[in-house]
Amino acid sequence: MPRFRPRSPSFHDPVPSPGYQLLNEFKDRLGSETLSPELAHQLFGKLLRQPVKVPARALNGFFAALARAPPSIACPDGPALAITLFQQMARAGQRPVTAPTIYTYNILIGCCCRTHRPDLGPAFFGHLLKTGIRENVVTFNNLLKCLCDMKRTEEALDVLLHRMPGDLPNVITGRGQSPDVVSYNTVIDGFFKEGEISKALDLFHKMRQQGVVPDVATYNSIIDGQCKARAMDKAEGFLRQMVDNGVRPDTVTYNSLIHGYSTSGQLEEVARLLEEMRTQGIMWDVFTCSSFMDYLCKTGRIKEAAELFYSMAENGHKPNAVSYNTLIDGFLKEGEISKALDLFHEMKQQGVVPDVVTYSSIIDGQCKARAMDKAEGVLWQMVDNGVRPNTVTYNSLIHGYSTLGQLEEVARLLEEMKTQGIMWDVFTCNSFMDYLCKTGRIKEAAELFYSMAEKGHKPDVVSYNTLIDGFLKVGEISKACDLFREMIQQRIKPNVVTYNSIIDGLCKASEIDKAKVVLQQMVDNGVRPDIVTYNSIIDGLCKARTMDKAEGVLRQMVDNGVRPDTVTYNSLIHGYSTSGQSEEVARLLEEMKTQGIMWDVFTCNSFMDYLWKTRRIKEAAELFYSMVEKGHKPDVVSYAIMLHGYATEGSLVDMNDFREQMVRDGVVPSQSVYTILIGAYAKCGKMDAAMLVFEDMLKHGMNPNEVTYLIVIAAFCRMGRMDDAMDKFSEMIDMGVPHDTCVYECMIKGYFRQGDLVKANELFTEMKNKDIRRRPQKGSGGTYYV
Repeated sequence: MPRFRPRSPSFHDPVPSPGYQLLNEFKDRLGSETLSPELAHQLFGKLLRQPVKVPARALNGFFAALARAPPSIACPDGPALAITLFQQMARAGQRPVTAPTIYTYNILIGCCCRTHRPDLGPAFFGHLLKTGIRENVVTFNNLLKCLCDMKRTEEALDVLLHRMPGDLPNVITGRGQSPDVVSYNTVIDGFFKEGEISKALDLFHKMRQQGVVPDVATYNSIIDGQCKARAMDKAEGFLRQMVDNGVRPDTVTYNSLIHGYSTSGQLEEVARLLEEMRTQGIMWDVFTCSSFMDYLCKTGRIKEAAELFYSMAENGHKPNAVSYNTLIDGFLKEGEISKALDLFHEMKQQGVVPDVVTYSSIIDGQCKARAMDKAEGVLWQMVDNGVRPNTVTYNSLIHGYSTLGQLEEVARLLEEMKTQGIMWDVFTCNSFMDYLCKTGRIKEAAELFYSMAEKGHKPDVVSYNTLIDGFLKVGEISKACDLFREMIQQRIKPNVVTYNSIIDGLCKASEIDKAKVVLQQMVDNGVRPDIVTYNSIIDGLCKARTMDKAEGVLRQMVDNGVRPDTVTYNSLIHGYSTSGQSEEVARLLEEMKTQGIMWDVFTCNSFMDYLWKTRRIKEAAELFYSMVEKGHKPDVVSYAIMLHGYATEGSLVDMNDFREQMVRDGVVPSQSVYTILIGAYAKCGKMDAAMLVFEDMLKHGMNPNEVTYLIVIAAFCRMGRMDDAMDKFSEMIDMGVPHDTCVYECMIKGYFRQGDLVKANELFTEMKNKDIRRRPQKGSGGTYYV
């Protein structure tokens, strides 16, 4: 059905003039949604060329129809079109066109707000003053709306109180009564939108003192403002005042309250208000339905939310973009991506234009599903359809790529935001900080952190956590602790992530006692330790080889209702394995099985190492070959353990077969693997084979370490090949490989065995002069054959 019908001429009416015919065609096209801006300018040009003037009332009716026209594919912005057609009429100069009236200007100034160009309103008002046409209350009310939309509410207040004549005619009564309730409502609403709550309330009291009776729109504006300020008690107070003054709340009133409670997470209040609307016979609208849908989604009742959505049209409430967005977001939060995408396609088929919220939700859903190519595809579709991405859109993409470790893409998106003038928010700053920390640019990350407040982005708990973690990853423990203290001073409450980062950093630095102090602070401040907290403490104690204390923390953890996981047991297994307590390793592995705690590659490797150490070679091999079947693809450590086992047994044939399999499986040898192979050949005196592996190691960009050089030098010394040993010794020093007394002692003993006391003494003196000392040996999980 067309929205606008031109008046049909009666039998006695004269034949409509060409001007009327053009206006009728305008209205027909507008009603059937086929009036494009190009066609409108073409028809209006014809209208301007007509010799007979069109009556002002007819022309104003056309402009009013355009001003009220909802967006369509052909004419997406009726109010903007009305303004451009008026400007076309103004450019026509002295042609025989009907002169604009006060009603024309009222319509046009109103269009400026509707088309989001309030800055044009004062210009039209100034043009009106030059014509000498007498303005009315509506004129000033529209001007006030433009000023408020431009965030010039103080200026609007000045116009309202000091410049607006008190005898302006009212459009309906024709009598002078200004400012009226609409005038006050407009400025009150403007103050609320600027966050000037006290000024809005002062004007509300002044309004009543001036004898202007607040209506439902006044109270709705005040209640909405209080709700947006999350002052729900005050909002409820104005609701009671409203009812006491005989003003009946309407759908808008309740929608504001529902939205306020929903934003505050008070879903019980949302349910109460929805029920109250029903009992009081206050009709729901699309917003109410969407709010109830949002409530259902947030309480996990997605099926009921979908049922409500599909019943809306039957109840006369055609779902709008907000309705679709709410249910799409609900599906995505439940992980129902396919249903969300189906609804997205249905939305477009129903002629509901997706907005930035729709696209951002879909992009966020794809990012969380790690489908970054699909997310980028939706972004391109969004841009192609003329919807400009915003900060939220980019934040989702940045978070998606960051989670996948694709830092180049994060950098690209951050730069893209800058070039497109898309404002950063705290989340964006945090993402960039995270990127800088992950790429080792900790100094720049700290500079960004301390510049955030200056740019209007006050650092939040995530900001602090990101930089604290960054400092800890580069070993800057004191800076991390300083930032932790600063965080508390700034009244930013540390969360479990903050405490876990500090505790883990201290444990990794072997500061176990300090970590325990922080753990106690954590508990005292009401933050409950989680599995990550306990795992950090246990791992730190295991690496310090204080296994009794580690077992004590494990018991404490269980007593506090936190179930150990694979990481917990891996730390304990590694601790006992490093200490040579194979029986305890076996006990823990069995305990994992009985408690149903899944093994991972690390656990399998630990068990394999245990089997080799207890000479159960066949079982070790069986475990290795069963790993893939159990979903644990062997890593380089798995191969290193097997190679070390065969090397220790002197089974060079089996070791070589395994090495070839490693190459076939595409596993790149590590420094440990090369060292194991070199050591196995060196032990058997096969130095040619050992040196081939040594050269292969260099060819693949793997630099030998102290252990590798010591193995080669010791083998040459045993074989009496002191020249070769000295070559490797000199190469080791030239390469800057750290060395202690072990390698010097090896060379000195070699020369002593050959009877070359001079060279032995020279090396001894060199060692003494350089003050080279024996370094303490640290237990490590790495497997070396020495």
